[in-house]
Amino acid sequence: MVTARPPAPARPPGRRTGSRRPPLPALVAALGAVLTALLTAFFSVIALAFSNGQYDGGTWLVIATPVLLAAWLLAGALLLMTGRSWLALVLPAAVLFGLVVWGTIAAGLGSDTDGFVVLMWLLPAGTALLAGLPGVRRWIAARRGARLSTDRG
Repeated sequence: MVTARPPAPARPPGRRTGSRRPPLPALVAALGAVLTALLTAFFSVIALAFSNGQYDGGTWLVIATPVLLAAWLLAGALLLMTGRSWLALVLPAAVLFGLVVWGTIAAGLGSDTDGFVVLMWLLPAGTALLAGLPGVRRWIAARRGARLSTDRG
């Protein structure tokens, strides 16, 4: 007696191969990247104000690093939302997280900040974590594969 195999379960609508719609963690990671970039740019403006136009002794590095990281985060968020790269967002978020942790420990910050330092720790860490999730990486790989197959004709 031959029994028929049940049909394979259908994929959920948003999970097709090459789906244009990003998964929820990618959307939240992009939002986190934009918020992190805004906070980083705010820090850069504060550093610029305290420098008083004097760029000696490495002050330019304290101003340029946050500006470059903010631009890198925004570019990474754009690349993530277009389905091009997840690593372009994970790297600047991880670098910023490391710098914030190092700066907090080295300068002895954290007391009397009303949670601002915790926010500066959580935003880049959460952004890197969400952008590097397996579902996001699979979506990027599927988008890349779909793009390559349409390019070849």
